[in-house]
Amino acid sequence: METVENYAAERNSTGLIVMHRGEIVRETYWRGYDETSQFNGMSMTKGIVGLLVGQAIAEGAIASLEDPAANYLPEWQRDERAQITLRDLIYMQSGLRNERSTTSPTSDLVHLYIGSHLEKTALSIPSVRPPGEVFDYNNVNSQVLAIVLQRATGMDYADYLATRLWQAISARAGSVWLDRPDGLPKTFCCLFATARDWARVGQLLLNQGTWQGTPVIPADWIAEMLTPSPLETTFGKHIWVKARTPDHPNVDTTATAPYLDPQGFHLDGRGLQRVFILPTYDLVIVRMGEQPDTWDDAVIPNTLAAALDQAAAG
Repeated sequence: METVENYAAERNSTGLIVMHRGEIVRETYWRGYDETSQFNGMSMTKGIVGLLVGQAIAEGAIASLEDPAANYLPEWQRDERAQITLRDLIYMQSGLRNERSTTSPTSDLVHLYIGSHLEKTALSIPSVRPPGEVFDYNNVNSQVLAIVLQRATGMDYADYLATRLWQAISARAGSVWLDRPDGLPKTFCCLFATARDWARVGQLLLNQGTWQGTPVIPADWIAEMLTPSPLETTFGKHIWVKARTPDHPNVDTTATAPYLDPQGFHLDGRGLQRVFILPTYDLVIVRMGEQPDTWDDAVIPNTLAAALDQAAAG
């Protein structure tokens, strides 16, 4: 345990939680943060969108992932985007333009981050290739899914998140970043929550959608989320389903080795926000912090898994 704590401490971390068998066995904070501090999960927020899409399908608000997104977005009905399905969006294969620069004032991503008309921006981004051809991790896919959720359910995204997920796992009040007062949340990033509550999300995923014996998200949907994309085997439905090692050339490498747990998966946020879930070992690990100079996604999960293997072997 000291090894993983030191690894995190030396790499700009602000919070680390290790849960084993549903109990916190190590919790450490740095730089003035504590268990009440809210952390921006950045793109870990995309996993939350994935969970809520499944809930909306279970409730019948969304019929199927095979639905054209244009069924909910009349703005897309008269151009090539009419061919994009919800499956294309959730698998990051929509073919929408992907301008990911954070420094260019004309970049779509900059407009998504700081613009005050998020819906207009997201729904104006054009297609550049047919859907279903190329995996392309694109923030606008997640934002469009949230717009679909609001229109399909008739509820504000934040209210749907609170009533369908957050309250059900007894999480503290979180925060979403709006584009303007009473506006639209930025769902490609920017759900602020405590490290303990990110751990609760991890435990929910580990328990196949059940929280303390009560079903919250359908188990079959969790299995769906963890089904790899046919175009990129490290990515499921808005969640990373294995370590991104050098033998996966279409994604940024973040690990030198696969997880020791062949079922291991994780939530991933900019700056190396992480929730690692290792079902075989009944482990959930949360790391929050800033981008370090060096990082290896395999170190903390595999160090803890190896320690449990050694303990079991006596």
